[in-house]
Amino acid sequence: MVGSQHMNMDNRGRPLYMLAALLLCAYAANVLMGKGIATFGWQLPHAGDVAEFLTVLAAMVTFVTGLLLNEQADPPSEP
Repeated sequence: MVGSQHMNMDNRGRPLYMLAALLLCAYAANVLMGKGIATFGWQLPHAGDVAEFLTVLAAMVTFVTGLLLNEQADPPSEP
């Protein structure tokens, strides 16, 4: 029963989780476009290495921030 109560709590980090997932999808699409450019010679726009790094870094920061918001909203229970 405790688990179901925990799932019904307000999840303040959810928007940040969705943003992190969106950033990771953008990174994956960029990697696939880079693969298509290298393999098939496609003429597609492609972000460079620094942009890929910053995208993954932003995804990690938003995910960890979401975790911290959820941890802050969930007070520790005393045994």
